[in-house]
Amino acid sequence: MEVIWSAKAKITYFKVLEYLDVNWTKREIIQFNHRTEIVIQALKKNPEMFPASLIHDQIRKAFVDKNNSFFYQVDKQNNKIYLLTFFDNRQNPAKLNLEKLI
Repeated sequence: MEVIWSAKAKITYFKVLEYLDVNWTKREIIQFNHRTEIVIQALKKNPEMFPASLIHDQIRKAFVDKNNSFFYQVDKQNNKIYLLTFFDNRQNPAKLNLEKLI
């Protein structure tokens, strides 16, 4: 399956990297990048491996590490996975508006 990054996914991904750069070390940046790639590769093989949202069953939440996840949508018909946004798991989930991601 082809993975397509939305503009919001790119922005939020780079925000995580910026946060790690300011507050942590290069090691954490490399680990986050590596974990993200592992999850994406796993999704290509099994796109429904992560749970669907209770609010929007076409959106799923993939866990990168204990602090970070990303939301994605699977388009089986076109054989694509759309990365929608990255999310800091420590934030209030109410801040995330899934309506705007679709």
